[in-house]
Amino acid sequence: MEQPLSRLDLNLLTVFDMLMQERNVTRAAERLHLSQSTVSHALGRLRSALDDPLFVMSRREMMPTDRAKALAGPVRQALAMLEQGLRQANGFDPASAQRVFRIATPGSVEHGLVPTLVERMHQLAPACRLEVCELANSDYERELEKGELDLVIGFADANHLSPRLWREEWFTNPLVCLSPLGSALPNVLGPGELVSRPHIYTSSWGHSQAMVELWLARFGVARELGARLPSFMAVPQLMATGRYLVVVPEMIGRHFCRYYPLRLHQLEPAIPIVYLMAGHPLSAHDEAIRWFKSLLHLLAFERYGDAALGTPAQRNPAK
Repeated sequence: MEQPLSRLDLNLLTVFDMLMQERNVTRAAERLHLSQSTVSHALGRLRSALDDPLFVMSRREMMPTDRAKALAGPVRQALAMLEQGLRQANGFDPASAQRVFRIATPGSVEHGLVPTLVERMHQLAPACRLEVCELANSDYERELEKGELDLVIGFADANHLSPRLWREEWFTNPLVCLSPLGSALPNVLGPGELVSRPHIYTSSWGHSQAMVELWLARFGVARELGARLPSFMAVPQLMATGRYLVVVPEMIGRHFCRYYPLRLHQLEPAIPIVYLMAGHPLSAHDEAIRWFKSLLHLLAFERYGDAALGTPAQRNPAK
């Protein structure tokens, strides 16, 4: 017999949602700030109400039944919409709001724009905080749906993000080459000059580096890799040896040239990289995330002008 929705305690659905995430009563209780016995009792009530065990113990974790799997998506969406509605009931006032914005972003954006973003948030939303994790080769649907992330900064042509996410183009930034200061290379490099020295390959994922490989392949040349790194952190020290070249987005290239003895070279033909924002449809009308997106569009316009791809309406945080 079907269980009428009116007879289900909303708190039981919250417990169910957390158990689906954690697959462990103790961890679920910790995240819900409840006792383990309270969560166990709630699970018992759910099992009785739905006439299904919902979770079955395995060697490592509680495994959801088919009934639980079928319920998981609708319950998560319903709770997310309720949370969003409760937040919007009070509106979003950045000057007084207390909110943590969580984003995944490439290392280039972390170096090139995140410090400016943090400072602007301090000015406009002093009680809000930013948490950043490095972009990975993930579709990010689960993390965004669960609210573990608010936004993902990705690449327009990488095809790794879930097709169910909404997307907005943010700005475009070309790849450039860095050489040791004093190198005899010309200001603009073609494929031949670009393969004249070994390269540093940056990023554990390497989307921009894959773009370079495709670009070189068009001209029938290949580069020698001198070092492969998971991030940009060691690039300045390796470049100080004078042995290498490195291709990076222009924003991080200019950052490095400002602080280290390096020289920036444009590439011909250019290799443009289009950055975009992506999020879950459940957050599409979240006023806080709308404000945050507008702030990102505004910062890109201030920094890159015509290379910023947002509209005037999108870059107005006041709206």
